[in-house]
Amino acid sequence: MMRAIAISAMAFAGTIATAYEPGQSDYVFSSDLVAQGFTPFGTGGSGNTVYGMTNGSDIYLCFLFDTPEDQATRQTALLAELAGNATGRTIPNIPVVCLMTQ
Repeated sequence: MMRAIAISAMAFAGTIATAYEPGQSDYVFSSDLVAQGFTPFGTGGSGNTVYGMTNGSDIYLCFLFDTPEDQATRQTALLAELAGNATGRTIPNIPVVCLMTQ
């Protein structure tokens, strides 16, 4: 009797494990998720996240997707502003991409 229970439990566990195997999905920009009705939540920076976005049971974790060149451009422009030498106010946005969690 116990052996039959153990065998059926192991068979059932195999089907559960398959349901949770990692898949793949496209990354999404944070602004796209907001447009779809997602709301942000704090993550405390765990896993290098900036924040998360949720809508029901769908959860995305969001990360900075910046380049050193864009960082340097922003820093130069902001330092020029502080020094009173700014020639313009246009600088590159800081992109944030979000990845679906499972």
